[in-house]
Amino acid sequence: MLKSQIYNASLQAAIYCRLSKDDEQKGESTSIQNQRDMLEHYVKAKGWNIFDVYVDDGYTGLNTNRPSFQRMIKDVEDKKIDIVITKDLSRLGRNYLQTGYYTETFFPKNGVRYIAVNDGVDTLQDNNEIVPFKNVLNEFYSRDVSKKMKSAYVTRARQGKFTGCLAPFGYMKDKEDGHLLVIDEETAPIVQKIFEFALSGYGVQAIRRKLYDLKIPTPAWWNRKKGLRNVTTKLEQTVEGGEFWWDCTTIREIIQSPVYLGHTASQKTNHQFKVGWLSDKPIEEWIIVEDTHEPIIDQDTYDLANEKVKNRKRPFKTGEESIFAGIVKCPDCGKALNLGRNNSKNREKLLTCNTYRRYGKALCTQHRIYFDTLYQIVLKDIQKNAEIALKDEHAIIRALEKGEEQEDKEEQILIAKKIEEDSKRVAELGAKVEKLYDDWIDKKISESNFQRILEKTQREQDIITERIKELTGKLSVEEPMEINVYKWIELIKKHKNIKKLDKETLNELISKIYVHEKEVVDGEITQIIEIHYNFIGNTDSLQVSYNL
Repeated sequence: MLKSQIYNASLQAAIYCRLSKDDEQKGESTSIQNQRDMLEHYVKAKGWNIFDVYVDDGYTGLNTNRPSFQRMIKDVEDKKIDIVITKDLSRLGRNYLQTGYYTETFFPKNGVRYIAVNDGVDTLQDNNEIVPFKNVLNEFYSRDVSKKMKSAYVTRARQGKFTGCLAPFGYMKDKEDGHLLVIDEETAPIVQKIFEFALSGYGVQAIRRKLYDLKIPTPAWWNRKKGLRNVTTKLEQTVEGGEFWWDCTTIREIIQSPVYLGHTASQKTNHQFKVGWLSDKPIEEWIIVEDTHEPIIDQDTYDLANEKVKNRKRPFKTGEESIFAGIVKCPDCGKALNLGRNNSKNREKLLTCNTYRRYGKALCTQHRIYFDTLYQIVLKDIQKNAEIALKDEHAIIRALEKGEEQEDKEEQILIAKKIEEDSKRVAELGAKVEKLYDDWIDKKISESNFQRILEKTQREQDIITERIKELTGKLSVEEPMEINVYKWIELIKKHKNIKKLDKETLNELISKIYVHEKEVVDGEITQIIEIHYNFIGNTDSLQVSYNL
């Protein structure tokens, strides 16, 4: 069948062209257009028909997950193509196993002739013994290039240079220096809008809906508008108004990215040769160089927005959402107090520690408080502070500054003590795991009991380790109090006539509320509620008493 192809002028030839980003970086002269021109001339000279030209621009040759390549393979399987032609073997691919499969198995099986013009490869001929060796050499070459490219990227990253293909949303590459980011006046306001929504207590899903309602296009749409990419999302293809449906991951990444503070962040993922992306790195392993470009968001906005998004919880199973979501916390385990209802006739709303709800009293206690009770406490505290601020803001500044040093000192001591206690507990649990393992090896306990106890122990370890991490973060030096006080006074005055609470107001004013466990003091049940305001922290520990 193949032999007759030499003389058949009606043969359908597929031209395949590929250029990777690595090729561009190393200055390869053979562009896509050059490849195409050369191969079209070759096909016409042979008197064959060009069935289609398949182009993958910006795709690695280390795998076959390329859109045009896969489209060509489908056409081969559908018997539409007689000949596949590339400039050389490396354009088909640089993975010698995958490339060898297509040249030695797939193409012959489907009755397709393969030609690599510059390498002199033609599967119709019998002199192709060199092909497997060329494939191996291509892979070695690609591996070497990959190592050199990675080293170059790391060096540029440490210098604070931007190394990405596309600028982060809200920025664009400087026309004079492609490694420098400058603010994009069209899209930067959208970034600011996203942070505003986060500050108001909206989670990423709610922000997604807000952006849709405002008919704000996605980054993919903006990239097409600016001629940077020609990618159309599935939603745009299938749903009317799909260009306004943002991806939740994109929104979360924007809120978490230090690039909007004016910092360059690089080396955020783990890659492996031939495999590609493996996993995202934790932010501690990123290469971050500060103050490399103009910020879009200030530090206060960034910190508060991230804290609120991090602490967001899903709505109650009935669809009901607490206005305190993401704000009310357990002071012992650090987790949220989730909304629920009791079993009374009136089904009253209450808030309970999430750790206790999930794992029981072994890891934490209830920290239970009725929703309406907390509502009134917080409302009265805001009213009280607003009244004081209106009367004498200078007195507030003096009082807070006076008490700040002592409060900070006491808080630091308590935090350090708690970290020490938790660290001892983690060490105890580690020793317990080792003993547990020895008992299992010695067949003193069954495998099912070993797995059950191990899972429970590791779960407690994870919770305590996360708490240690959060507590350690609280030991960091904060912004001078005076600056924060003025910001807080400006906010609290806006709510001088407040009569009711809503989610937006709470998130604007308050960073967190700690609900302590109830205690019996002098025959009364006493519960401490700590209200921490944005910019200044706790103004006063409010004692709430209940008669026995």
